[in-house]
Amino acid sequence: MTRFAWWEDVRTTHTDLRASLAAAARRTRDVDEDVGGVPPLSLPQSAVGEGLLPTTAAMGVLVGGPYLRSHSRGWEVAPGKTLDMRAFLGRQHELTDIIAESMAGTDRLMVHVVGPWTFGASVEYRGHPLCFDRPAFRDVALALGEGVREFCDAVGASVVHVHERGFAEVTSTLVGATEFETMSVDREIAVNVERRFIEQVTGGRADDSAGDDEARQVAVDAGCLYPELVHLGAGTLVVDDLTDDVARLIDSGQAVAWRIDDEVAKAGSEDLARQVMRTWKQWTFDAETPQPQIDLVATGDPEDVLTPNAAAELARTVRGAAALLHRN
Repeated sequence: MTRFAWWEDVRTTHTDLRASLAAAARRTRDVDEDVGGVPPLSLPQSAVGEGLLPTTAAMGVLVGGPYLRSHSRGWEVAPGKTLDMRAFLGRQHELTDIIAESMAGTDRLMVHVVGPWTFGASVEYRGHPLCFDRPAFRDVALALGEGVREFCDAVGASVVHVHERGFAEVTSTLVGATEFETMSVDREIAVNVERRFIEQVTGGRADDSAGDDEARQVAVDAGCLYPELVHLGAGTLVVDDLTDDVARLIDSGQAVAWRIDDEVAKAGSEDLARQVMRTWKQWTFDAETPQPQIDLVATGDPEDVLTPNAAAELARTVRGAAALLHRN
């Protein structure tokens, strides 16, 4: 089981990629707190609304994936090249060059991407969610997996945070163009598709808690706690709350990370650390796990773009809680 202690999942108002990456490094690496290891350094996320969708699509484009274009409802698959994607492809190339120039060989760079089911539920194809067309969805999902892997290889990223919060909707009831057009995917099928995506991203080495630090690690934020998620092959599952379902995941050998947003972070580092330790003591585990084995994720609301000062304050709080957990 690989531990990260904490990491960031935020968007900031920086307009310059180099400045944004430097600020992330200051919040994550150039600090005094000892969290017991090297936390992942998250690469800058686009501040554009739903920016992870076109960012992930841009990775897939390079291996034959579809171009996207924006419209009044969000994003749709385009028949050819688009100006929207040109901007994100340029951003991707610029980020690759900056990392090669100033951060080559940096440990634990983290890339944030959208998972295949969230992508398929959010992007339209011929007027309907992409995942309604199974053959098209399969081809796009395969292209995204290969594209993410190649981008991670290019920048030297060893950790991938997969944002898959559409998983619960797809496996329950996903509404299409009208309220009468719905679909539901069997959980086992959904898990198999997600696992294939993770295996592509890791180069066929999905992390089954083997603890191999050299293999690419994947953290999945599915927005739900289905028992089947332990079969994804993800090194870490990101959770919203520390419930008894989380305890069952940990008891099965699954590493977890707790999302801490601005509202939760208002409690302060000490209260956050106490809450984790208090909850851990309420759960019953064997003697091999006497200390809290929970990572922390500093995150803003999906709609929020944080100012540099707000991002620094959130990082300070979560980083401080991770340091307290390490010392105690």
